Amino acid sequence: MNAFGKMVAILIAVVLLFVCPIQYVAQKQDILMQQYVTTETSYFIDSVRNLGYITKQMYEEYMQRIELGNNLYEVELTHYHALFYKEDGEEVGNDYEAISGYMGEEEDTYRRYMCYYTPDILEELYNEKNGYIYKMNQDDYLTIKVKLKNKTLGKQMQELLVGVDYTDGNYVTVYGGLIRDEAY
Repeated sequence: MNAFGKMVAILIAVVLLFVCPIQYVAQKQDILMQQYVTTETSYFIDSVRNLGYITKQMYEEYMQRIELGNNLYEVELTHYHALFYKEDGEEVGNDYEAISGYMGEEEDTYRRYMCYYTPDILEELYNEKNGYIYKMNQDDYLTIKVKLKNKTLGKQMQELLVGVDYTDGNYVTVYGGLIRDEAY
């Protein structure tokens, strides 16, 4: 019985001396990478919101920056294009200056959004005819969701110790906002 107790004590010592510190450091690294990706994402989206467009170069530089940490990410872009209508269904348009004056005069105007998703945006972004640019209008809305596709060392260690699969809902960041200007 004494030998069994020594084996248990050695096993506990190994876990406490090696596994727990590795798991702690791995989780801290995951937190740092999440903060880095969140910062890069907010910088990218804020610059797009200020300019009113995305260029191929801007998108590719953003993707390169977030993939520096040897993680794989899935990026989902959603563009909500604002369209303004009268109550009878007639489209007023989407030119912000013209609409803002019109909306002040008319109470029966309402807004609808046309949604464009990542495949639509990338198709236009990589189209030579469009000059490798995706344009948006003022008062449109742009969101981005960045999802982690692989398991980091921290997630693997957590699954080993806790026994729970953490593959679902690995969103690193969700960010977005209104397009402020059209600088194209």
